[in-house]
Amino acid sequence: MLAKEKMKNKYLLTVTRDLLDVKVKNLNFLFPIEGYSVGFQDVFKISEIKKEDAYLYINRLLDKESIISLKEELKYLKPNIVGICFNDLGMIRIAKELNLQVKLIYMNNHNTTNKASINAYLEDVDSALISTDITEEEMTIILNEAKKPLVLPCFGLVEVMCSRRHLLTNFQTEFGLDLKNEQVLFENNSKNAFRVVENEYGTVFYKDKYIDYRHIHHENILFYYINGLHLSKENLEKIVKNEKIENTETGFLNQKTYYRLKEMNECKK
Repeated sequence: MLAKEKMKNKYLLTVTRDLLDVKVKNLNFLFPIEGYSVGFQDVFKISEIKKEDAYLYINRLLDKESIISLKEELKYLKPNIVGICFNDLGMIRIAKELNLQVKLIYMNNHNTTNKASINAYLEDVDSALISTDITEEEMTIILNEAKKPLVLPCFGLVEVMCSRRHLLTNFQTEFGLDLKNEQVLFENNSKNAFRVVENEYGTVFYKDKYIDYRHIHHENILFYYINGLHLSKENLEKIVKNEKIENTETGFLNQKTYYRLKEMNECKK
């Protein structure tokens, strides 16, 4: 059952430089790390992170060279770094080899859609982000049966797709356009707007509306995750106060992402 009481767990915020000085109770900062993150314009060197109880965000796919360099950077983590959130499962082996005494949180959004896969990941990590691709009913089942407390997507832009290609650059070159490394593009077929962010490691498409799952509460939640990309201090305060924010949607909470295909006979009619 979903608990009705207000949020008692901590927030986990993917931070931008504009939000570094924000004052919110029970807030942990998640820092996209320079050289190891994609989809964020604001990235940080590990050495410049001074916040207490800080988390590193390593969300790009790691190749041989990046693994070697990352291991060197992680050898001497300061005590204020208490966790690493990541997408590439190779991070688990890196943490074991270096005997890192930090929390590991698996945050590959589209890979955590059911209780079986999440509990399998939880054999090697401390927590995982529940996918935004599933309904609220499915989230409740996962929370009820997860072996460890999980991270719930609470508010923010949601990554729709990620490519290692430089899609904005390619688009600009092909059509002679003057685009920035971040751009809002409108897709005519779906009638949706997407915020596109590119850096040297690839391109990320975000739906240009915030998901708002603030009404979901459960005793098995470790963090309420907030994506700080294009989030103002004013809106962050509204999130915590549970006040209304414009340009939001509930995503797939009440809409399944799978459908029954028509029978062949129906298709021929």
